[in-house]
Parts: sequence; C-alpha cells; structure tokens
Amino acid sequence: MRRFLLFVICLSGVTASFGQYTSRLGRFKVDQVKGCAPFTITITDTNVLTTGDCTPGKPCLMDFEGKGATSSNTFSYTYTTPGTYKLSVLYQSIGADDITVNVVANTDPTFEVFSCTNNKVMVKVTDKTYDMYLINFNSDATVDATIPNGNNAIAQFDYGAPGNYTITVRGKNVNAADNCKNLTDTYQTLATLPTPTLNTLTALDANNLKLDMTTTKHIDYKLNIGINGGAFQVYQDLYQQNTFTIPNLLVDNNYYCFELNAFDPCANTNKFSNVICSQNFDVNFLNGVNDLEWSTDTGGITSVEIKRNNSTYTTIPGAPLKYLDTDYDCNVNYCYQLTTNYGGGAKSISLVKCGTGIFTTTFPAIENITSIVRVGAELSWTPDPKIKIQAFDIMKSVFNGPLNELAQTTTNKYTDATYDYSGGSCYQVNYHDQCNNKSLPGIVACPMALTGTLDDKNAVTLTWNKYTGYKNGVTTYLVDKYTKDAVLIGTYPVADTTFVDYDPADNNQVVIYRIRAEATDAGVLESISNNITIQKPVRLILPTAFTPNGDGINPSFTISGKFVAKMSIMIFDRWGVLVFESDKNEPWNGTKDGRAMPESAYVWKAEGVDTAGNTFSQEGTIILLRPRQ
Repeated sequence: MRRFLLFVICLSGVTASFGQYTSRLGRFKVDQVKGCAPFTITITDTNVLTTGDCTPGKPCLMDFEGKGATSSNTFSYTYTTPGTYKLSVLYQSIGADDITVNVVANTDPTFEVFSCTNNKVMVKVTDKTYDMYLINFNSDATVDATIPNGNNAIAQFDYGAPGNYTITVRGKNVNAADNCKNLTDTYQTLATLPTPTLNTLTALDANNLKLDMTTTKHIDYKLNIGINGGAFQVYQDLYQQNTFTIPNLLVDNNYYCFELNAFDPCANTNKFSNVICSQNFDVNFLNGVNDLEWSTDTGGITSVEIKRNNSTYTTIPGAPLKYLDTDYDCNVNYCYQLTTNYGGGAKSISLVKCGTGIFTTTFPAIENITSIVRVGAELSWTPDPKIKIQAFDIMKSVFNGPLNELAQTTTNKYTDATYDYSGGSCYQVNYHDQCNNKSLPGIVACPMALTGTLDDKNAVTLTWNKYTGYKNGVTTYLVDKYTKDAVLIGTYPVADTTFVDYDPADNNQVVIYRIRAEATDAGVLESISNNITIQKPVRLILPTAFTPNGDGINPSFTISGKFVAKMSIMIFDRWGVLVFESDKNEPWNGTKDGRAMPESAYVWKAEGVDTAGNTFSQEGTIILLRPRQ
C-alpha cells in the first residue's frame, strides 16, 4: 500500500469556481483568468445581465488583447505570449465590459529528489515561480501531494516496496488554469544509503581545493570541513555532484580536512565517508639541502609520493611530514609536489613548490697526480666520484714561475703537448662545479725529465728531477734499462735521483732508459719519465808499434774493437802511398808485394759499420820497427 504525506492548501481570495470568473461590470463570464502560455480562455456566458446579446442576430465585438475590437462573436482565444491583457466585450445595447487576463511564463518547476532509507523519498521544490506545486510520485495521474511555494516546499513519500518510479512535479497558480508544464525525474528506491567516498583532493592554487567524489544520484550530501585538525563543521550541501571546488581558502597557511555525509532527510540520520586532508606544504631551499616540510592529519595515510619536476622522485611509506633532498644540482630549478596516499585508494595532491638549488662549499684538493712523459706530459688523477665536477682547471708553471691557467678539461686526463723536456714544467689540477664552487689548490706535480751522459769508459750517468706529484711522496725510483728493441735488460731500484750504469760487460751498443716513480700511498699509479737512448761509440783497440822481425813478438799490425760489425783498413807510407789494404780487417805483416817495408811511421785508416748500423771512420799512426836480433 502507498503511504504519503499530503500538504493541504488553504488559500484566501479564491471566490470563483471553474467557469465562474465574472467581468468587471458583471455582464459576462469566462472559464479562467490566469494561466501559463500558451493559455486558452473561453467566454462561457455573455448574457449574465441581458438576454439575446452576442448572437448572430445581435452580435458583440470581442477584443482579447485590448487593442481594439477585431472580431465578432468570438468566444475562445489563445494567448501565446506572457503578459497582462484586457479582454473586453462590446454590446450593442448596453456598451462594453471587460476582465483582466494574466498569462505567465510556462517554466519548468525545478525540484530535487532526496533518497531515504526503507524505500522512502523526499522531494524538495526549488522553483519559486508558482503559487503551489502538484506532485505525483507513482507514474500515474494522481496528485499525491500539493505543496505551497516557500523555502520549506517539501513532501515525503513511502513506496513500501523497492522499484523504479517516475516522479512528476508541475506548478500551478491560485485562481489559474492547471495548464503549466510538468517536470519528471526517474527515481530508484534504496533500502539503505550507500557510504560516500572521497577519492581525490587536489590543491588547484593558493585559494582553491578541488574534491573528486563517488556519489549516488538523489542523495542529499553535506560536505564537512575541519581546519588544522579542528572539529568538523558543515560547509555546504551537495546534490548531484561528483566534483566540487572549495574557494577562498588559505592553502599555504592551513591544512583542511573533509568528510562527506550522506544525509537521510526522512530519518534524520547520517552516513559518513572517509576523511581526506590537504597539506600545508613548504620547501626551503637551503645550502646543501632542499628541505621539504608539510603539515596534515596523518590518520589513514599509508605513504607519501614526492614528485620532482613532474616525475616520481621517491615514495615514503607511512605518514612522514618531512623529507630532505640532498641529491640535486645548484643553480637548477626544482619543483616538488606531494601525493598523500590513503588506505582504500584516496589521494591528496598538494600545491607545486619551486625554487633553485643552492650549494656553496669548498671541495678537497687533488692530492695525487700521475704523469707519464711521452709525446708531451700525460697527466691523470682520481677525483672524488661523489662530487659533480663541471670542469678541471689545468695550471702550469715554467721554470719555477707563477702558475697560470693552461686549459680546462671535463675528464680526469690531460696531455700537455708543449711540455718542456728539459724539466722546467710543473702542473696543478684544480676543479669547480656548475655553481662555481672551487676546490682547494691541488698538489704541484713536476713530471720527471730524464737526462743521461756517457763517459769515455762507456759508463752511463742518469739524472732526473724529484717527482712531486704525490701527497706522501715517492717510496722508490725504478730505473728500467732496455735494448734498442725494447727488450728489458734489467730494473734497478734507487732512492736518489741519480743512477750510474758501470756495466762493462754490456754488449748492447744502444740502450734505452726510463724512470718509474712509485707512490708511498697505495692505489696510486706510478709516474714515468721520458725515455732516453744512449748509443755507445765504436772503440778500436790497436798497438802503437809492431816488430815483424821473426821473433814472433808483435809480428803484425791488427785493429780490433767493441761494437764493430764490419771494418776495412788501409795503410799509407809517409808519402801517402797505399802499402796495404784489406776489407776483412786482416793483419798487416809490414810488407808490400812481398817486400819488407822499412822502419817508419805509417798512417792507418779504418772504415766500417757498427752494431747499431752506423758507419764510422778513424785513422792514426803505427810505428813499424825492425830491431836486430
């Protein structure tokens, strides 16, 4: 059985029933004097005081709009435009009479349908156009409720059973035709009101927050707000809305919490949603750290996502209220935004806060430099990998002069092609980051310039400058000795910067030397000097005289030597006449063509090729003696 609450209308001033509206002088009657456009009026009686008027034999002139009589014996007329009109009837016998007609705009009577539990419903008419409103709750022609115009124009209805229904509302004015529009809405009953859900709270700017909600049609929602952890207060009724923007807030000064209340107007009960809160979010851009801080109600929060420059930077579990970002570059703009995640999937998105990273410091010096002298001086070093270095500044000093900037490099290696092999070049490596933070002055490294000398006994003396590129110095120097074909002959450790190679048994005419400096600190690469090549000259061995007199002692003149690969000799007398020649370095017995040559001084000349492939030519004097036996 349907049960409903009917609002009974008692209106004063209604003196006419249907068809009983009498003209000003009482001479005719009409069926209605007020209605919605299009509104049709009918003159029902023209002979209230007379008899036989307004007939074909005695016609009347009718003027329905007050513009002058235009028709004769016309009893119905339709008004299409809202307004106030004078309807007059001009009688032939007694003159004219009139009545005022009101035509109002035919507007939709807006209304809201509020769900109640137990298959009930409440209708609230929000329209203010009409004097009263006729409500049909059940898709039929029955008027289930009539309510007057007013701020409390409501009606309740109990369907008694679940189902889908059409609710119809139409407006009507007092003393007016019931011809105005009606408006309908389809309604589905509910046994209980579903719990509303707040999905996302987004900070649009410093004054506006936007809520995205999951709501149900026809439910009266009340949005509650709490400020900085204070008690909730009703902020606004919401109806048929899934999103709502809350204006005129101070998002940068406060945090705001919201809950949505599904209100049952029939039972005066509430069902509350989850709570979601904004963040009072600030970022302090300090030296060495971007300090993110925020305040909010931490209830229900499962994690906080931090976005940096529109990308997820980190997600922190739990409900933190602070984050320190130290991994950034100076002079770079950073924008941060928080997303607070709640259990159940709700999210709260903060304002975006931007600023420029600050980093001011003095970096540690480069304390170990390795140098290798080859085609120029090759420098290398190991910087701190945690420092974001923009460039290394290579400084150079020549012969103890001031350090001047030579070049910049972005790698930890540099080769100075203008290195002075005389040993007058020293280097310092400094660096800076993109914020122009600079390192302390680095160690000065002077690559080892190796020189060598050879004495007349083929002893080699090596000297080099002390290597200064290591923080804790050199633990030892190593002298490497190679053949001309780069085969290692030997390595000799020394503690000084001088080395003398006295090896008389060395059969290598050409030897190559280099110096290696080993650092005291572990893990630092050794530094290497330039290579020098020492080429020992051919040294001929020969007597100053010989005696080919048959006694077997010094019977011939022979030339021998070290590092000789091939040699020929020629001997000349004092007049320059060739007396002996051999391309195989054969001995001369003091004869020419089998004839003994006299005692005298003879000139010898030796020509040949040494073991290094170089030609040589030497000459001297040999005395030929023939002592008597």
